[in-house]
Amino acid sequence: MIRENLFNKLLSKKVFIWGARMTGIGALRQLKRENIDVVGFIDSDPAFEEKFVHGLPVYNYKSIKNIITDKINYTIVIAVSLKQDEITDQLSKMNFNRESNIEVLSFLDNEAPYYTVDILGSCNLKCSSCPHSILDTSVPKGSMKFETFQKVFDKIIKDSPNVSHLSLYSWGEPLLHPYVSEIIDYVHDKNVAVALSSNLSIKFGERIKKIIKSNPDYLKISLSGFYPKAYENTHSGGNIDLVKKNLNLIREYMDKFGSQTLVDINYHLYRDNCGENLLKMEELADDLGFIISKTHALVMPLERVMSHLDGKTDIQTSKLQNNLLVTIEEGIKASSNIKLSDGTCPFRENQVNINSDLSVPVCCTVWERGTNVVTQNYLKSSIDEINRDKKKIDICNKCIKQNLPQYNMGFNQDQWKKFASNKIIKDVGVE
Repeated sequence: MIRENLFNKLLSKKVFIWGARMTGIGALRQLKRENIDVVGFIDSDPAFEEKFVHGLPVYNYKSIKNIITDKINYTIVIAVSLKQDEITDQLSKMNFNRESNIEVLSFLDNEAPYYTVDILGSCNLKCSSCPHSILDTSVPKGSMKFETFQKVFDKIIKDSPNVSHLSLYSWGEPLLHPYVSEIIDYVHDKNVAVALSSNLSIKFGERIKKIIKSNPDYLKISLSGFYPKAYENTHSGGNIDLVKKNLNLIREYMDKFGSQTLVDINYHLYRDNCGENLLKMEELADDLGFIISKTHALVMPLERVMSHLDGKTDIQTSKLQNNLLVTIEEGIKASSNIKLSDGTCPFRENQVNINSDLSVPVCCTVWERGTNVVTQNYLKSSIDEINRDKKKIDICNKCIKQNLPQYNMGFNQDQWKKFASNKIIKDVGVE
């Protein structure tokens, strides 16, 4: 009913969607289905400057008041519920609500949380900032069968008929799943957008071809360098030359099949890769017509960060801290300037994460199973039971108290950049 009320309000409006990545693209699918006139996206990430997403222009939020001239007919719909508090704060600082008659509405529907299904629990790399590099872990790393995924998605649609998009990744590498293209097609049959994330250091050219032919709505490529030495320092076990080859393959197949997939090269910024390495990758992204979003690398998962704050830093985290542009402490300090409603967490309240073994963790930032798991089998638990039992997980109170939800969202990026600017940069592997 919440979503239906929103659609009715928008029928006579020209709509801007705030959020040009997977949540915004999912909203676009639903709004187009309802014949609502979407005229563009708004996004604060400079990666979208002068870019188009699924055929629509993307505008920076700071310029939106100058673009909208007919204030009566326009409405902004915020699709990024995880950052809705930060977006509202940005609008307030711009005096947007006082100076504009433009209505700002939320696409958030508590009956349609954001779902993540980790179709493959394993990864071919062991990146230093990722839990897959942790040796002493008992976390299972299996693959979800296609038939099992069908049951999972059917239940998602039954539980949340208004779901707008589905992410087919969490900690694993989904492009290694042999039936990933069939999974994309199955989701698209219900008019739900599909998001993928990959390191792209894989030797499956034919599988990439099938995936692009299935036209996933969003594909994020995570990497951390243009030259091998910088890349391999943090994407351990990967091959950047193979990644570049696959990026070119994606462009070739997108042109061949007319795919509108938003390809987002997610460049992880470290002290050793943000000079010429970054410039060269930006040139490649521009040549291929992809966007490149830069993100300050942070430490994952949540358990490692908490151990560090408790004075129990493992050797790997200690080494990683020395290469971060923004340390854990600095990131928390910067992000905690954005306040959340008391006792709330956007990860817990707005997401349902399903692991490849069907277990459901309290959120996407935790790694260990044990007490952080809400249910061992998503198919046997109702959505009401899952949401109820999330509130019983002990780790959440400590996490919220330490402002870690904001840290993991990377809130207040201007302050992150200030911390990063004080670090000594030494680009490595430059040829």
